[in-house]
Amino acid sequence: MNKLITATAIATLFATGAFAEGVQTYNRTAMETMAGGDKAVVDIMMDEDGMDRTDADFQARWDAATPEQQATLKDTCAKGIEDKVEFSETGATRCKIVTTN
Repeated sequence: MNKLITATAIATLFATGAFAEGVQTYNRTAMETMAGGDKAVVDIMMDEDGMDRTDADFQARWDAATPEQQATLKDTCAKGIEDKVEFSETGATRCKIVTTN
């Protein structure tokens, strides 16, 4: 029985892409790397601990961002989507919004 459980767990990991090449986790470090080290751009989406900002905080920071910062965040999100970053639900929604506007 343990062998079956282990085999099932391993198959699930491969099926869900846990070992897929290039898959990154959505975190502050990954976002800063994709943003070319621009912490101010990542600050729009995340706090210093890598937690998603509240909707109101995100909106205020987006509205206050320069056009260049907004463009960089759009590019960062597009790269994350292309690289199949495993975004949080909030991060995925916001990246979809900024890349389609």
